[in-house]
Amino acid sequence: MPVEHSQLKRFLEELANALDIPKSRHEQARQRYQAIGDWLGEEESPLAPYEPEIYPQGSFRLGTVVKPLSEADEYDIDLVCELRLGKNQVSQKQLKDMVGDRIKANETYRRMLDEEEGRRCWTINYADGAQFHMDILPAIPDDEVYRQLLVAHGVPRDQAQKAISITDNTLPNFERLDQDWPRSNPRGYADWFKSRMQVRFDARLRALAESMKADVEDVPEYQIKTPLQRAVQVLKRHRDMAFSKDKDDKPISIIITTLAAHAYNNEDDLLEALRSLVDNMSEYIEQRGGQAWVPNPVNPLENFADKWQEHPQREKKFRSWLSTVKADLNAALSQADTKALGEALTPRFGGRVVNEAISNAGLMAAAVAAPSPAVPHVEIKNPNKPWGKNDQ
Repeated sequence: MPVEHSQLKRFLEELANALDIPKSRHEQARQRYQAIGDWLGEEESPLAPYEPEIYPQGSFRLGTVVKPLSEADEYDIDLVCELRLGKNQVSQKQLKDMVGDRIKANETYRRMLDEEEGRRCWTINYADGAQFHMDILPAIPDDEVYRQLLVAHGVPRDQAQKAISITDNTLPNFERLDQDWPRSNPRGYADWFKSRMQVRFDARLRALAESMKADVEDVPEYQIKTPLQRAVQVLKRHRDMAFSKDKDDKPISIIITTLAAHAYNNEDDLLEALRSLVDNMSEYIEQRGGQAWVPNPVNPLENFADKWQEHPQREKKFRSWLSTVKADLNAALSQADTKALGEALTPRFGGRVVNEAISNAGLMAAAVAAPSPAVPHVEIKNPNKPWGKNDQ
């Protein structure tokens, strides 16, 4: 009997579960970054007068983390360390050194610091089996003039107010006082992303609170997974496999996440959400003066797809990849049985997670072969981070 819609839906839900960061590791990472925040901001810290605030950004904050392809690889936990300072008080270098010096003042953190200083971040490598490292991005609040500019371009005021200025040691003005800093807005982006799935988020929050016999305020947000978050995780893993031999042209996560959020219509069915996304994501790629644009929703002046102008094949490969995902979903529904389903999807997602998903979905525990080479496809070197597109 051919694979049914309900079977593929269950499989995809369990696939997303298998791809997600385990709750124990999520909690471990949360405790670690809170400890770093405590160290940076404790009363005796030179940073204390500037009220350091440390918070997650990127996929860890959005709930779209994807398990590394290899057990030897690590989760990348991205953090912001925001200080209450202005551009007339510190240079980018001074800010970066202030945060770095405080990290180094802790003997444990000093030993774990990456030997090579990053352009924007300080990286702490955990060698205790945690399987993650933390990139700490020094930042200050952006100026009010820029925030007003964002509002004038249609960004909601509450999102614009969360804009930050960050550091980059490759810029010519890195060492001097200057008003022109790189910018980002990870919290504003996270608010926008959540707004695109608010209906399903609220429904699942209420359901989870009821099942836990708890108030909604007491439910950790990271435990809630909407079809949009799950769909982004599935798409990111498919991309990782598809572009495993084409790193340079691999679609960056911020483009996938942004277009998926635009195309999401609060479907409650993961399979239907995925099919709708791959059908409609490309409609949100704008054309401005003959150039492809994927605007940052919390900074419309920033184009997440700016590299496509210099590398036009990336847009073509992105569109081709979406067509491949669509074809793979349709092909999955035409498989003769769940054993054939597992064999067909192993090259797309990897044998380990496919086997786990088939087993946990209550489908036939077929012996699926180890991951085979990906479909002829695509990838990116040093991809930009989805929330500021500068570091990933």
